[in-house]
Amino acid sequence: MQKSSNSSKENSAACCQPSIAPADDSARILIEGNTEVIAQMNMINLTEEDLQLIAAFRPVIETEIEQITSSFYESILHVDSLKQIVMEHTTVERLRQTLKNHLIEMFDGRIDPAFIEKRLKIAMVHQKIGLPPKWYMGSFQNLLGTLMRIIDDRKEVYPESKKLAQAITKLLSFEQQLVLEAYEDQTRMLEQRAKSMIEYQAFHDDLTGLPNRRKLHQALQEAIICNSEQGTRFAVLVLDIDRFKLINDSLGHTYGDRFLQEVSDRIKKSAEGFDVTIARMGGDEFTLICQNVEGDHEFSTLADRVVKEIEVPYLLQGKDYYVSASIGVAVFPDHGCSEEQLLKNADAAMYEVKKNGKNGFQFFTNELDDQVLMRIELERDLRKAVKNDELVLYYQPQVQTGINQLIGVEALVRWNHPIKGILSPGVFIPIAEETGLIFEIGTWTLKEACKQMKKWHDAGGPLIPVSVNLSSRQFHQPNLVGYIRQILVESGLEPQYLELEITESMMMDPELSTEILKELNEYGVKISLDDFGTGYSSLSYLKLLPIHKLKIDRSFITDITMNPSDQAIVATIISMSKHLNMNVIAEGIETQGQLDFLMENACKEIQGYYFSRPLPATEVEEAFIMPVRERLDHPL
Repeated sequence: MQKSSNSSKENSAACCQPSIAPADDSARILIEGNTEVIAQMNMINLTEEDLQLIAAFRPVIETEIEQITSSFYESILHVDSLKQIVMEHTTVERLRQTLKNHLIEMFDGRIDPAFIEKRLKIAMVHQKIGLPPKWYMGSFQNLLGTLMRIIDDRKEVYPESKKLAQAITKLLSFEQQLVLEAYEDQTRMLEQRAKSMIEYQAFHDDLTGLPNRRKLHQALQEAIICNSEQGTRFAVLVLDIDRFKLINDSLGHTYGDRFLQEVSDRIKKSAEGFDVTIARMGGDEFTLICQNVEGDHEFSTLADRVVKEIEVPYLLQGKDYYVSASIGVAVFPDHGCSEEQLLKNADAAMYEVKKNGKNGFQFFTNELDDQVLMRIELERDLRKAVKNDELVLYYQPQVQTGINQLIGVEALVRWNHPIKGILSPGVFIPIAEETGLIFEIGTWTLKEACKQMKKWHDAGGPLIPVSVNLSSRQFHQPNLVGYIRQILVESGLEPQYLELEITESMMMDPELSTEILKELNEYGVKISLDDFGTGYSSLSYLKLLPIHKLKIDRSFITDITMNPSDQAIVATIISMSKHLNMNVIAEGIETQGQLDFLMENACKEIQGYYFSRPLPATEVEEAFIMPVRERLDHPL
């Protein structure tokens, strides 16, 4: 890619400043072949006598130089197609000045390497601008015609005007040959450069300059052959950036691209001292081939270096952003002897790292093979799930402590797989996020939840809101409010009965996030901050966000009866929510002890298995909606 960039700069410079530039290779090649130049002069019979006649005519040329030069460039000023090539009048003027100086030198009557070199440079400038050979030939004819008229006007002064005309014709023919050869050489050079660039681009990633997927496959095949012959080992490392989508979605593709460029630089830095091929496979996935090591421990050393380098904060838009890397390692020949096996097994190990908390590396084990096959099958089936109406919504009640009053429900998607039965979100949502299916699934969930809540309202059920988790892809779409408004209008549900749950990690761009949330708030939709305490948001800007509710993550609730740290965190969140005039709800309540602690600390809203597990819509109706309606229909 660097080569392409330099080439572009050269072309740009040539266009903007067509005055003579330093000689390039094609000029030197012709000049060094002096015997060929002499042969050309002999071919057109350009003699020493001709050059003397030409030199004697120089004073006239100097007098008429403006007219002569203008005739050469006349077509540029009058032919529309040529005017489009040379847009600026100043460009033509610079070209005229350069040619003017050359023509005066041409009538010195001396042809030497320096003269030829200057002529070739002028030709190359014209060629780089885009003026075609056909234009050059026409311009030479214009130039020759002008010179012949000047000679004819002075034939009485120059008795040898006929010989002079022949000599000038020979000289211009010689020049024309030089120019056309320069054009051909330059064209060949550009074609070769273009061919090299095409070959480079075919095997390299445009954004990072790293080898691409095609080059990686080629390098991997070569590594398999070489190491098989030598009886040696090598490793394939598949690397995926954790949380990249959040950066790309929240900051935009421009910053996403800059981020990936820095990631590639960090990987290269980490690999210094190793025999490594680094390739970008697409998106935020990279693959490394590490060879010629003293032992397998070096594979671990490389992977550990990369993980530590990637987790260093990234400065984007003046702020630090944190990501991590998940790396899977497959070793030849233990974990596969083919390209397909090695990549598949390294990929499986990488997903195991993600499943176990990310930010690390793992070698492939045979136990992971079955998991890979299952994941491939799930991804294939998931692509058909929405179309085949296999997704279903479960609803988990949210209640007010003390009086056990239903105050809302959270819609949770499940997949009713035709063979495997009901699958929880933890099984298929990660796959949906990685494949981009999350937007389609999220949209379906939002529509179905709004329809169901409107149905319950119309049936006389309690006027409570439904909470729906919003994916990062949904949150960062260009017109989120319009998207939400359309869904609400279609369902008939009032905006105040929809509560969108977002996560801290979605709001990596505080200004943009604040603007989006304000628009939603003005429309009447409520916002809940999910998994609070697990992200990176600062309290200083949290108070500026139009958020209605904080949701305490279940990870702080699990050990709350015995873990002082969790107790302190939860108590602080509850207290802080009061000062910020926000409601607070705790999820994951499963025991009386957990409930007691929350009630003692004035947490008034809870959600969890202690009160109710997530239920299908029909069971929610029977257990919660219908009893409330009956009480309303038959008050005491």
